[in-house]
Amino acid sequence: MGSSLVTGIDINNHSIKAVVLKPVGELYAVVGYKELPITDDIFTDNHTLEYQKTVKKLKELRKGLPFGCRHAAISVPDNTVISKVLQIESDLEDREKEFSIYQTFAHQSPFPIEELSLDFIKLDDKRFGNGSTTSYQVYATRKEVVESRSQALTKAGFRPVMVDTQAHGLLHIWQLATRLYPEKQSWIMIDIGVNQTSLGLIPQSGIPFFKDIAFGTQALYQAGHIGEHTTPFASAEQTQAFTVNLIERLKRQFQLYASANSLQALKGIWLMGEGAETPMLAGQLERHFQLACETLNPLALFENKASNKRYKGMDRHAFGIAAGIAVSGVKWQGVKHVASN
Repeated sequence: MGSSLVTGIDINNHSIKAVVLKPVGELYAVVGYKELPITDDIFTDNHTLEYQKTVKKLKELRKGLPFGCRHAAISVPDNTVISKVLQIESDLEDREKEFSIYQTFAHQSPFPIEELSLDFIKLDDKRFGNGSTTSYQVYATRKEVVESRSQALTKAGFRPVMVDTQAHGLLHIWQLATRLYPEKQSWIMIDIGVNQTSLGLIPQSGIPFFKDIAFGTQALYQAGHIGEHTTPFASAEQTQAFTVNLIERLKRQFQLYASANSLQALKGIWLMGEGAETPMLAGQLERHFQLACETLNPLALFENKASNKRYKGMDRHAFGIAAGIAVSGVKWQGVKHVASN
């Protein structure tokens, strides 16, 4: 069973979260999850990780996961990734297409191509390209961003199988939720973290909508106590101020969504992340935006193979990105990919 397990790992400034999944038919089962607080800054200025500090934390993390969890997928921040749609001649062989993608991307990249890790997927949307060309979505990030993560994982005893964006992690959870609740295809998912809030959905157009907001629950916590044992301020005034600030930021993003998706209005909001259960938040979002609003436990979207007793008291709302990254890893292992540099 160990070879089929994939651990999705999401690292940010205040904690490392991990979710272990295994495939069950076309779906997934969660077999374990873990969060470790981070007190030392493990990030450098260019989004790479401090090697020794990260390895130490990952080794500690692995000890708390089910036996046999070697394969791992890990997230990278979305602002470290360049994304472009390229048109490539349709009649090329696979290796020729790959060369053409690299060559075309090199002409448009702000960084030298030899400093980047690239991956790409074929787009089926007919609005891109024509009969003589095929469209590819290309993702690129600096090699040092990928290598700092993969090297730390390897040293800690994991076998890295893929690196993916936090956006893809969140959108995988959105897809699982809408598969379970097909009547909620027009709901947007909002992950409220400590330092960042992310929101996204995949509308009928097929073009994902995803945004990051540099705003989170940090204002609700006592200074110096961010981590596993946080102590929220009890002040209703501070909670209200946080909610008002969040609404203002969401309002701008919802307007952006509406301008690009006029035929599919938003009908609801799912909340997950550390701030999902902020007092009165769901109710105030409902009243302000006139949309249904519910908290979502992302781990409830999976078959449960984890011991409820072992994980009692953990905030399951906060594991959405890690769970989505684990889904990316499981899918990656089950599909042949042309490109992975």
